[in-house]
Amino acid sequence: MSFMSVTDELRDFEKKLETAIKSAFEKELHKDDELDISADYDTHSKLNDVVEKLDLEVYGMCVTPSEFTVTFEFCGAFGKINTKSKPNYCRIRFENDGNYYLTLTEEDLKRNWYLGITDINFNLKNVQEDVMLDCIKQFSHALLIKILSN
Repeated sequence: MSFMSVTDELRDFEKKLETAIKSAFEKELHKDDELDISADYDTHSKLNDVVEKLDLEVYGMCVTPSEFTVTFEFCGAFGKINTKSKPNYCRIRFENDGNYYLTLTEEDLKRNWYLGITDINFNLKNVQEDVMLDCIKQFSHALLIKILSN
């Protein structure tokens, strides 16, 4: 039996979540060849539609000349998970070329994105390892069910 550390479990979950989000974006890109992303209400609504089946909602967007960050709030099945400490949000970051918006294509889905779920309330320094492992396992289970139900 192989033992994965809490860091490995966390990275594994983040990778699975990244793959699920990319799959949702890929379905959207089959309708159009590209997806324009900017920090506005229309993008917020469109992204909500893209990820709602994963029990994610757009919480916010932040843009700088070098990166575009979309923060998703965990809701639905994730929100029902009852642990001492759990993440509330995940963030994906895209490189930005200084235009304060970006156009997402299928080629962009092949690249690694930065996706993180840790924050001040859910990280390796502040949360006990067993609590974090239990939470990650519950989140992984909820994600698997969402993926299979879609």
